[in-house]
Amino acid sequence: MWERLKPVFDEYGEYTLCQSTVSDSIGDICRRVTSRGERTELIVIGGDGTFNEAVNGISDLENTLFGFIPCGTGNDIGRDMGLPDDSEELVRIMSDGEMKRTADIGELAVYLDDKIVRRRFNVSSDVGFGAATCAKVQNSPLKPVFNKLGLGRLTYLIEAISVCFSSKPVTVKVTCNGKSTVYKRNLCVVVMNHGYEGGGFRFCPDADYDDGQLDICIGNGLSHIGFLRMLPLAYMGKHLSLKGITAERTDHVVIQASRPLWVHTDGEVLGMVQKASMRVLPEKLKLLI
Repeated sequence: MWERLKPVFDEYGEYTLCQSTVSDSIGDICRRVTSRGERTELIVIGGDGTFNEAVNGISDLENTLFGFIPCGTGNDIGRDMGLPDDSEELVRIMSDGEMKRTADIGELAVYLDDKIVRRRFNVSSDVGFGAATCAKVQNSPLKPVFNKLGLGRLTYLIEAISVCFSSKPVTVKVTCNGKSTVYKRNLCVVVMNHGYEGGGFRFCPDADYDDGQLDICIGNGLSHIGFLRMLPLAYMGKHLSLKGITAERTDHVVIQASRPLWVHTDGEVLGMVQKASMRVLPEKLKLLI
């Protein structure tokens, strides 16, 4: 991707190329280049997980203009923002250095290894089914195969079906908008900032990444077959009227489960937790796209 885009970047003047390594991660690079107290135009090439690492690394959101060229498996951010598929066109759009729009940033807070861990997210943060699917996708031998074939989203679908039949319902208390609700046969709590996740699933089809709110989809009391039947409807965003599906909208939610569940931010799995808190940060992400 870089070799193809380099001539286009060269048309627009000076820039510094940074490439991540095992010892110098995307987050490390972004933290370093945005901590100088000056205006920075930062353009990242990668998938939604790369976007997540970059945003977690930005230390000065006020002075950073962020651009993104998607080339990952799911590419849910590009899909939701309606970004052109032509990467060269994207470079040209960003070349003027002007802010085109803003986006909310979510923050997950959990206890891991006896300490609180905070992690920003852009697309979504799930407890239960979605995070368990991401955990399987990260270790799936199918992922590199399907990626090479340009069918990366199939990995999510196949692993989602696998998790669907292996998941056991759990009691979950969800607290938001001044009320707490207990769901005794819960399979998933999906908290979304963007309208797509997992390669195109629309669990919260009305999510708006710039409205200062998080959208929540809660699946409760569904059998494994019922949950499986719900998935294709969720891909089309037409599942919210189904029995057992609850939708909420809030700027802060706390989720407490009766046993540890997988949790993720933008597909990056943090581990298993019993309690998680998600909120919208007061700062906005300033976008070149």
